[in-house]
This record gives sequence, C-alpha cells and structure tokens, in this order.
Amino acid sequence: MLVSFFCALIGCLITGVQSVLIYIQGEGVCFNEGCKIADSLTLVDPLYFNLAGFFFFLIVLIGLSRARKGSSLWQRFTSLLLLAGLAAEAVLLSFQIIIIQAICSYCLIIMALIVLANMCMGLKQMFKGMVIFSAVLIASFSLDYRGGAVTSKPLEQGTMARYQPENSSKRLLLFISSSCTHCQSVLDSLKDNPGCAVDFNPVDRYDNFSFPDAEPVAGYKPRINLHYLKKLGILEVPVLLDRQETSMLVIRGGEAIKAYIDQQCGPRLPQPPAPALQQSAEQMSSMSTSSYALPLPGEEDGCAIEEDCEDPLGQSSLQQQ
Repeated sequence: MLVSFFCALIGCLITGVQSVLIYIQGEGVCFNEGCKIADSLTLVDPLYFNLAGFFFFLIVLIGLSRARKGSSLWQRFTSLLLLAGLAAEAVLLSFQIIIIQAICSYCLIIMALIVLANMCMGLKQMFKGMVIFSAVLIASFSLDYRGGAVTSKPLEQGTMARYQPENSSKRLLLFISSSCTHCQSVLDSLKDNPGCAVDFNPVDRYDNFSFPDAEPVAGYKPRINLHYLKKLGILEVPVLLDRQETSMLVIRGGEAIKAYIDQQCGPRLPQPPAPALQQSAEQMSSMSTSSYALPLPGEEDGCAIEEDCEDPLGQSSLQQQ
C-alpha cells in the first residue's frame, strides 16, 4: 500500500504541474506529437482533463492515508476508485491505438502510475484490475468506431486561414506543418505569386501564423487534416490540392508544389493544367500519376505529418485523383 501511496503522490504532482502549465502557457509538457493529437481530440479542455486527474490522485492519496491508519471503509473506496481509473485508462489506451493511431507518452506515464498503484494493493486487487482492463480492451478492439460515420467532416473545419485575392477563380488547399521547413518554402513561394486563393490547413497547431492579407479562422481542427491525409495514404507535407469539377489534383513535395504555384498563380497568365481524366464515380477512388512538366521528386522534399521536420521523407510526387 505504501507504493500505491507514492504512486498517487507522484500522479498528483505531475497532473498538478501540467494543469498549471496549461493555465499559464496554454499548453503543458508534450513529449511527442501523440500528446498534441490526443489533446486536440478531447471534447473537454485539456486543463479540465488534467484537473480531473489531479483530483483523482488527490482523493486516492487521502484514501490511502486513511486506510493506512486502519479505516476499512476508505480502503474499499480507494480500491474501487483505482479500479475505475484503470478502466478509464483502458478506454484511453484503446482510443489512442484505434482512433488517433498515435501514442501519447504523457498518458502512458499516468496509466503506469495507476496500474502500479493497483498492483501494490494486493493480489485480489491485481486480479480484479487485470479482468477489468482486459475486458475493456477486448470490447474496444471488437468495435468498428468508424463504421457509423457516413460522411467525413468537411475540410473547411480544418482551415486555419484563408487568402482571397481579387479576380481569382482558382482556389487551392495547402496542407502544412508548423515545424516543416519545406512548408515555409512553399508559403514564401505563394507570397511571391499571390494570384490564387488559398486555404491553409495545418496538421498541427500554429502558435503564430502570418500570411499577407490572409483571414484567420477561429476554432480550426488540425486532426481533420491529419485524418484526411492518412485516408489518402499520404504521410508527409506539404501537400497541395487543386479541386476541379471532375477530378482533384494532389501535388506532394515542396519543389513540385512551388513549380505548380509558379505556373498557376504567377503574375503571367496561368497555364492550363493537363487534361483531366474523365472518370466515373467508381473510378474516382483510383490514383494515377501525371507528369505535368513539374520537377522530379527530390531527396529531401517533405516532412512526416506526425513528426518534426528532422528526417525528410523525400517522396514528393504529383498525383491526380
């Protein structure tokens, strides 16, 4: 029980410090991109989420303190509370694996403390915890969480800012990341060629985004953009979408995107794109490669969508859907 007491104490300190950091700085300690993705997917503000964890560990701490003094009532209540926490952690773990497909390291630390606290409450508590944790995981992995979704959320909900020049009939959609140097290079190219309307859809949150004459959009959701790219099988940014009447042009990689921007958005008259393939509704799901006179893929021309831009994937290409 002493180890459980110290686990609750450590949990109190961690969640308390995290709550203070979120309140003061707007964000807490984040060890990987999984933490940011998990925070963006919660309906409850991360501050309240961490405060709930703080009070959970605080009540467990008080309960264990009273139980050590001989209170059987507090011991039973604390044991029940720890089992409830274990069930909640099983739900959160399955959510990370199934839905967001990214692991939150901070969440794993909290889960480890709750698991260890249960294990040190005795064999009976350990057995109950294993049964509950396993049951929740099995139930979660048996369900298709995406099956009930008839339609995806529109990409407009993932738009961070919109740029609309005068007399522009072409609207592009640009997927970017705050840590991607290739994305910044594309943004600079757009500033030099401001002839196209552009929606800026990031895969993570920007602390400060600046683009001349662009109007910011409040309440944008980066996870929508992240999921959209994953559904297309795209794992790097920047990515440019040019949605046409019968097809959609998908351009990947900084150099290819900049070449397309030069051709379509420069001060001279835009060059018409390659003839779009006439596709039926059944054919729209297929992807085909178009040369479009753009540069060949470079070796360092993109950034992984879930990592900082330190190891470029080098997979720029042009696809037409």
